[in-house]
Amino acid sequence: MAIEEELPKVIKNFEEEVRKNYRWNFTVNIMDAVFFSFGMGFASVNTVLPAFLRHFTSSNLIIGLVASLNTLGWFLPQIFSANYIQKIKRKKDIILRWGLGERLPWLFLSLLLLYLSELPSWIFLSIFFVLYAVFAFAGGVMGPAWLDMLAKIIPLKKRGRFFGWSNFLGGGMGMFAGFLSIYILRSYSFPKNFFLCFLISFIAASISYGFFALVREPIYPIQGRRTSFKEYIGEIPHLLKGDRNFSSFLLASVFLSCGGMATSFFAVYALDSLSLSDSYMGVFTSLILGAQTISSLLWGYLGDRKGYKVVMEMSVLLTISACLVAIFSSSPYLFYIVFILIGCSFSAGMISSQNIVLEFSSPQMRPTYIALSNTFKAPFVGLSPLLGGMISDKLSFPFTFFLTVLILSLGFFLLRFLVQEP
Repeated sequence: MAIEEELPKVIKNFEEEVRKNYRWNFTVNIMDAVFFSFGMGFASVNTVLPAFLRHFTSSNLIIGLVASLNTLGWFLPQIFSANYIQKIKRKKDIILRWGLGERLPWLFLSLLLLYLSELPSWIFLSIFFVLYAVFAFAGGVMGPAWLDMLAKIIPLKKRGRFFGWSNFLGGGMGMFAGFLSIYILRSYSFPKNFFLCFLISFIAASISYGFFALVREPIYPIQGRRTSFKEYIGEIPHLLKGDRNFSSFLLASVFLSCGGMATSFFAVYALDSLSLSDSYMGVFTSLILGAQTISSLLWGYLGDRKGYKVVMEMSVLLTISACLVAIFSSSPYLFYIVFILIGCSFSAGMISSQNIVLEFSSPQMRPTYIALSNTFKAPFVGLSPLLGGMISDKLSFPFTFFLTVLILSLGFFLLRFLVQEP
């Protein structure tokens, strides 16, 4: 009885600590996002890395593997780390430990290009994919902790504002990085141009790490129940059966996760079909990030007022539109429209997916809901670029883009009519 009487007071103290540190945490997390986005602008999985891999292979399947690793690495490990994350009081420590895995691979890759770029292609590609897997899976392991921590320190009605400004400022720096990458890719020959890009990625991401270390994370007064991993996995079917709305959301997510069949190859298709130089990858990166920057404040505003399901629906429609434009693109200027649409879609998808899942669950169960949302769709997100590469090798890119439109349309109708705003 005494514990129950004390609980409201403890929660009130927690909420007061959140309010007291809100501006500080808002600022340092924005700076973390700004510098990390700037760094990743020099290693974009949609533009820079496909152009980089073209120097070692002509296989669309191998090029598609980098997008698969990126998505599988983020989504797949979360169900294995969520039970542990749910038990720990402070999430910041695990984020700092695994955050090193998101930074160091870019240093090693830049040194590899500087000293060992003459290695046989298959050896270099093998080392690259190992390093990229470390980068991707490190982010995935700590993913539930990062989102859970943000949900703790950013109040519900201010999350859209936070993610909007985060994407706006991060996208602005990423766009600046895209312009710099254009200059670097044009001014230096291979491999020095990509060496400089990846080295800048490491330096900028390291600065972001320093800002994140300044986060002030309070301890939530109610902790998740401690269970073994076997018990934890066994409880998941009961959770899904008891939450029909969340289960419907996961079903829709399966189809919506297949957009990578097309988006992973827009840059390569433009490069090959129009015989463009590598420097155009910097232009495309800038367009994507510019569109993300401009549209992110709109999505944050819309999400806080209308709900994040509406924002997610807009993301799907924008991707469908990009696929249709890409099919009929015959000049770089039409592809500019494609990458602007994709930038708006990426921004809407990022803001909506990060926020909507936080609203399905209680604070104690957040890491599990985050992990389920991401791990459930992991095979589809991860394998769709590989499937897109295989289909494009056997048939054509336009056929792959049209097939993606059909799959995404089905996912849109499931999301629209089966899922209620949580």
